Amino acid sequence: MYQLLRWLILFVLLGAALSLGGMVWSGWDEVTSALVRLSWLLLVGAAFVASTAHVIRFVRWHVALRCLGNSVPPGINFAIYLSGLALTTSPGKLGETVRSLFLLPMGVPLSKSLGAFLADRLSDVLGVCLLGAVAGLLVRCSLNFVGVVMGVVLGGSFALCHLVRSPLMFGRATAVASRWGFAPGRVVVEALGQWAQLWTLRNAALFTLLAALAFGIQAAVFTVLCTGVSLSLQPATAVEIFVNATLLGAASMVPGGLGTMEASLVFQLMVQGAKKGDAVAIAIATRCVTLWCGVLIGLISFAGVGLRMKPTKRMGSPLLCKGADTSLK
Repeated sequence: MYQLLRWLILFVLLGAALSLGGMVWSGWDEVTSALVRLSWLLLVGAAFVASTAHVIRFVRWHVALRCLGNSVPPGINFAIYLSGLALTTSPGKLGETVRSLFLLPMGVPLSKSLGAFLADRLSDVLGVCLLGAVAGLLVRCSLNFVGVVMGVVLGGSFALCHLVRSPLMFGRATAVASRWGFAPGRVVVEALGQWAQLWTLRNAALFTLLAALAFGIQAAVFTVLCTGVSLSLQPATAVEIFVNATLLGAASMVPGGLGTMEASLVFQLMVQGAKKGDAVAIAIATRCVTLWCGVLIGLISFAGVGLRMKPTKRMGSPLLCKGADTSLK
């Protein structure tokens, strides 16, 4: 536990070093001057507002688990949810599945927590796309590429749901995984089954709207930071820039979109007439209050939740309590 926590802290420091390197490369004096204009009060306020997005995402997570028949006390579930933010900079945010290990002692099977995670990630994509599509309509009065992507992803998700829900297809997949004794394969198959059970039209709409609200809050913070360096942008244009950068960072599969999202923000802001120093300062400030602040909260929660877990000789890990239910219900 302590070794993993040390690695997480080192990873955070590495990311901070990369951000510092970006400042040096872009012109230290210009960037620091832009950051000074933002002021510490604005940055602290922006971090607080941006962090409220995690509360909204937790509501979605808690509802998802309840829909799957698992009632975890909200306070404990919130701490466990926040602990996953420590690994949000992993590719595809897969590191956030550490929550599944913390939830095992609470009686939540892996299949259900992983099914909720799949719904989480898919609704994030749809929520960002919805936000970008609305911004595109406001900017150009026409559907943009992001809106098309949203339609394809939404249609594809329900097509996959239909296949997973098919007794024949699901039975064959389970039989193959069991025949070969491939435990991870069985976990994936059962997690897909739980996700398909969760991914109804009502839940998909609710989760997508919550995701759009969470990302909308962070996009609004980005807009305010742009105003802080006297860069005048239409709110819809700023939201579209934020959405494009977020999707590019996710598509790159680089952990946390590090480097790619920042570069995208800088490029798009410069196209809008921002000076390079100002654009880099906005990108760094945005990532600090939306990403790294969340990672710091996650590290604190990870340490707190981990210290409360009792180690077991069988698992050799402090993540599971003695007698934890590890079955794939």
